[in-house]
Amino acid sequence: MTLEPRGGEPEVAAFTAFLEQLFQALGISLTRYAARCNRDKGSVSRYFSGARIAPKEFVEELLRQVAETTGESVTPEVQEHVHRLRMAALQVRNASRHEVEELRDRLGSAERELQLAGVRERYLLRSLEATEAQAHQAEQRYRQLEADRAAARYGAGPGELERWADGPETEHAREELRELRRELDLLRTELARAQELRHDAEDQCVRLEARLLAAEAALTTQRARHERELRYRAELESPAAVLGREFARKVGTKPDLFATATELCEVFVPVWATSAKVFLRPAYLGVPGQDSSLMAFQSGDDEFEDPGRQFDEARRVLRDGVPSLAPVPGELDDDLPHSTLTLPLSVRGEAFGALQLVREPSRLPFERADIELLSGLAERGALLLDSARLYQAEGRLASALQRSMIPTEPPRLPGTRIAHRYVPGGGEAGAGGDWFDAIQLPGSRVALVIGDVMGHGLPAAQAMSRFRAGVQAFAALDLPPGQLLRHLDNLAHTLGDDHLATCLYAVYDPINRTCEVASAGHTPPVLVHRDGRGELLPISPGVPIGVGGIPFVTQQVDVPDGAMLVLYSDSLVDGLAELCGELIGPDDGPDDACTLLLGALPDRRDDVALLAARLDGIPQDRVATFVVPLHPTAVRMVRQWVRARLEQWGLDHLSFTAELLAGELVTNAQRVAHLPVDLQLVCTDRLLIEVCDDDHELPALNDDDPLADSGRGLLLVSRLADRWGASRKPVGKVVWFELGVGREQ
Repeated sequence: MTLEPRGGEPEVAAFTAFLEQLFQALGISLTRYAARCNRDKGSVSRYFSGARIAPKEFVEELLRQVAETTGESVTPEVQEHVHRLRMAALQVRNASRHEVEELRDRLGSAERELQLAGVRERYLLRSLEATEAQAHQAEQRYRQLEADRAAARYGAGPGELERWADGPETEHAREELRELRRELDLLRTELARAQELRHDAEDQCVRLEARLLAAEAALTTQRARHERELRYRAELESPAAVLGREFARKVGTKPDLFATATELCEVFVPVWATSAKVFLRPAYLGVPGQDSSLMAFQSGDDEFEDPGRQFDEARRVLRDGVPSLAPVPGELDDDLPHSTLTLPLSVRGEAFGALQLVREPSRLPFERADIELLSGLAERGALLLDSARLYQAEGRLASALQRSMIPTEPPRLPGTRIAHRYVPGGGEAGAGGDWFDAIQLPGSRVALVIGDVMGHGLPAAQAMSRFRAGVQAFAALDLPPGQLLRHLDNLAHTLGDDHLATCLYAVYDPINRTCEVASAGHTPPVLVHRDGRGELLPISPGVPIGVGGIPFVTQQVDVPDGAMLVLYSDSLVDGLAELCGELIGPDDGPDDACTLLLGALPDRRDDVALLAARLDGIPQDRVATFVVPLHPTAVRMVRQWVRARLEQWGLDHLSFTAELLAGELVTNAQRVAHLPVDLQLVCTDRLLIEVCDDDHELPALNDDDPLADSGRGLLLVSRLADRWGASRKPVGKVVWFELGVGREQ
């Protein structure tokens, strides 16, 4: 039998010719080969003739059989060659049609396998029934023999029992019964396997039928789409369609109003117009002025245009809101007029600008038919211009909100010098969500915070403002860093699921020379030692704020005097610890450190936030503590001790006020305390006095009777102290107040 390859398609002919060579190497007929590979003869014939592209598994099976027949393995080069031929043939054929044909062939093979499985199942059922009948008969014979033997033994005497031992007939019946039972077990096992194969064949048929229906539906859809493409091909290649595609590709590529206006002009030049201009109202752009001073963006040759006449046409279109088609005279009286088409740019029923197209006299003038086409593009351009304007307005609003939320001047704190910088990114994504803060805490401590809200634009700036306000509120409660981040994470869940941020919260104690740090997915800070060594603190990074379910760990680090702690946003370069060690000297202040680091960084598209703190600590001779016993004479002891300490520091002018207020706070503390009260004095540029007790109830001013004994102390503190406050501690509370050391009391 000769197989002729299908002509008309060289790729298909080459593939089928190669398959024919492989088939001839087998030396068998087409019928025998179809039976060997369990396929329909007609399908195999269509594969070899090129009516259908042979599937991959058919080609692999043919290569395997050729290798077994010839005794030579198929080289990878041959496999690659036949694969390339098949892929080339598939490219010139409809892939969906080929898939449908292939699925039909596979479904036919699956149905035949299902039929064979059914035949085998029925054969096994009949064999099982016959064997069960034989086993039943053998069991009856065995039971009869056992009954006869039992009856004979019952009738015989004691001396004759040896005559009724098991004979060969009984042993033969018992062995036959055992063999039949083993055969029954084998038949049942084989029947179960055959039923499982039949079920698998049924499932495969169902799956193939579903895939065939889906492929046929896809083929129908593809054919309908192809017919539509052929029907509208001429229309798609029209000049108007080409302009529409160019408009969609070139206009609105950047979220910038001026860039969009320029693109809107350039898309019409030089094919549709010699020059193009976009006029916009200054009020629409947020620029104070009148409509008589329109702002224009142009593209193209403007040599023959009359600017005054063009502005008049644009104003008239803005006033009337309808297109205008009019000639524009040339520079000289004998020049031919230019053809001008002015279209309004409107959104929400209000014209905010005009698009003006001008053709020189050597070209055909604009016609009324052009108005309908170009008006639609002008409407699309107006929407793009308005979107760009709104995007820029939102970006300006986000930048303004972020600038208003970021502190401008760092606080002046005892034992700590702080500086910070914020540099907006240079990309088009808008303002980011970076923020930082330095918050004064009781005990001359300071909280250093840096965070980064994921995302850009107004949503990120709004989330940043909420997180910063939350951190400040939680810091006023004097919570440990880990607990504060847990409260901030709970706040993020109340704000919504889309609020994610990283945050680093560090509390520096200038008296104990320690720093407690907790991180929520933020990069660890850098500690620059006095010897110039930059160390990336080994802080557990944690998970970002908003994830939930993971605890935040507080870690304590000993900080030597004179070291600098650098907190930075996630967008900074790697290797910042080495860079800090190289740039920051022992005599450089925080401002110098920020300037040096920002100068060494490359231009970045994302925002950069940087906070540097020189941790000088408070000298030990400027800190004094006193444990006040629970005794009636304790207040007198406190006043004497405070007076002596202030005299030692040269603050005699503060003795009266400090003694009075310290005595009042100690008196209040002894009323509720169960353990001795701690009194601490810290003298820097201000005098800080703290009273700690083991009661958790925070004191408050008595609004009903401020002169009562229970509220008199706080009333005096609130009136005489510069600042005062109260916060809870892990055990008890602390009440503090400050006095300026340079002020006469």
